[in-house]
Amino acid sequence: MKFLIILSVAGLLTACAHFPGTQQNAQRFEENFTGDHAGLAECVVIKLQSDGRSFLRPLQFRNRQFPDIHASEIHAYDTRYLRGAIATYAPSNPDAVLIYGNPAAEVQTADQRSKNDQTAYAFALLLQQTDNRTVQASLRGDAFFGQIAWKMLQSCAASTAKP
Repeated sequence: MKFLIILSVAGLLTACAHFPGTQQNAQRFEENFTGDHAGLAECVVIKLQSDGRSFLRPLQFRNRQFPDIHASEIHAYDTRYLRGAIATYAPSNPDAVLIYGNPAAEVQTADQRSKNDQTAYAFALLLQQTDNRTVQASLRGDAFFGQIAWKMLQSCAASTAKP
């Protein structure tokens, strides 16, 4: 009897620890990079969109720029969870017509930034210019997709740092 109680408590604790809501918006990475926030954001979005792996297909990327705070933010939305998404255009539909290309950066004010987080996202990557040469990057969200985006950011920063 004691074994069953211990086993059920351990199972409950494990389930609660892996509950998606508790880890979704957790800060995953933070680091300083050399470069320009807009250039790094554009590079990361291009790399994410051109990645052909099937698990990245359902993600839609938004590159938002906030000139008043010298920052860019990339949001990756999972189209399976977006309200009002039409199945005809959903990437999970094998007959869908996918639109590839460089999305134009959305220029917004810092006041609009807090309103953009209303929809659930896979990850959010904030790139904020701290001085003329340094960008502070911070990533929050899903650990799996966040790690992929972070590696792409490191690759973009390394490619722009070389003369």
